[in-house]
This record gives sequence, C-alpha cells and structure tokens, in this order.
Amino acid sequence: MNDSEKDARFGGRARYAVLAEALLDDIRSGRYPVGSLLPPETELCREFDLSRHTVREAIRRLVDLGLLSRQAGVGTTVRANRIASRYVQTGEGDPALMQYVRDVNLHITSAEDIVAEGDLARFLGSKEGQGWLHISGERFLSGEQVPIALTEIWIARPYRGVIDPEKDPTEPIYAMIERRYGLATAEIRQTIDAVILADDAARRLGVDSGAPGLKIVRSYVSDSGELYETAVSLHPAGRFSYSSTYRVETGAQVR
Repeated sequence: MNDSEKDARFGGRARYAVLAEALLDDIRSGRYPVGSLLPPETELCREFDLSRHTVREAIRRLVDLGLLSRQAGVGTTVRANRIASRYVQTGEGDPALMQYVRDVNLHITSAEDIVAEGDLARFLGSKEGQGWLHISGERFLSGEQVPIALTEIWIARPYRGVIDPEKDPTEPIYAMIERRYGLATAEIRQTIDAVILADDAARRLGVDSGAPGLKIVRSYVSDSGELYETAVSLHPAGRFSYSSTYRVETGAQVR
C-alpha cells in the first residue's frame, strides 16, 4: 500500500493527512515557532515511520496553506502558525453580504436551465414545474489558487438574462437583478449548518475527505414576496467563520 493511501492504523485517514495535522499541532504549540526550520525529511520519516513520499506530500499541503516555505539548500521554514486564507465575515444585514462579494470572486463553472420538481422544489420553496437557471461555481479570495467555497445558485427564470455564463460576475447577482429588472429586495434569509465534506467537495477545496465544513444557504425575496434567487455555498470550516452582533435595547428582558 502507498503511504499516502488510507490505513486502519490511522483511523482510515490518509497517512499524509495525519502527518500534516501532527505538524500543524506542533507549529501551533510552539514546538516549531515561526521562522524556525522543520526537521529534515529523513528525520520525520523515522519519527513517524512513513516514507519520504508521504512526508513530502504532507509538507506540500502545509506549503499550499501558507504555513511553510521550502528553499533548496536551506530546508523547510515555518512561515505562519495559522492558515492565512481564512475569511471572517462579520457584521449584520446587507452591508456584510456586499463586503463578502467584494472580497470573494465568483468563477462560474457551469450553467443550465432546469425545472424545479420534488425535493428541489421543496428546498427552493418553488412551485412544481417552475423554471430556474442553475449555476455552479467556485469562490476565490483575491490572489488565492484554492477556492474558499463551492457555490450553487438558482435564479428564477424571468431573471435568467442577468447572467452571461461565459463571464464571471463582478458584483452580487441579486444586486444585478435589482438594477436590471427594477426589483427591490425585502428579505435575505440565511441559514448556516455544519456539514461533513464529501470526497469531491473536499478535493476541490483542498482539504481531507470527511473534514468539517459550513453550508450557507441564502434566499432573496422581493418586496412583492417573490423568491427570485437562492445561493448555497460550501466552505471548509477552518477557512471561514461568520460572526454577528446583536444589540439589546435598554430595559429589554430576555425570556
């Protein structure tokens, strides 16, 4: 068996993933502080009883996350003790959503016209047989090569012309719909759920299969009560967090 494959000795996890997590723990604990060198590959091979191929793969993953850098003749240097590509969305209401879209670029990977039926119609809150434009895509922080989220978007058929599938949008889709069709958004409903990332999603997001993730569903409702867009984004839990502030009026009682 290749050392990078899954092994019962590591709870069914890939060997390189177990080593990467162990090294990350050592970096966070200060065993390998920022600016220091990791032990040579041969030493890590002996310590963890793994092949050089597996050690190199674990180090490559940490390099991709911005935690390590490699230089011929010098070795592997600790650059940071936390993942640099973490995105924290903070605030409340529409301005926070606008900031998110300004910071995170959407790349469209596919688009198709569909008819909502069964489970999909119930999920969208759509009438059976209603038409939608279904978009799949990836969201990136500026300058990053690994997506911060995988996204699916459903746009009600009357507004499908707002998107050119050959061009990535540069602003929120709901804002484009408002401007082009004179629509006014009355509500943006949001739910956030913890999920386990399946194999394909984990691979595309650059994390291990079975890693924790956050599923964010946003639905956009016009002032006439029409649901015209729903967006689902899947984030790796370690690279995204969401915080809100709730203000309590003086004299209010919590029951």
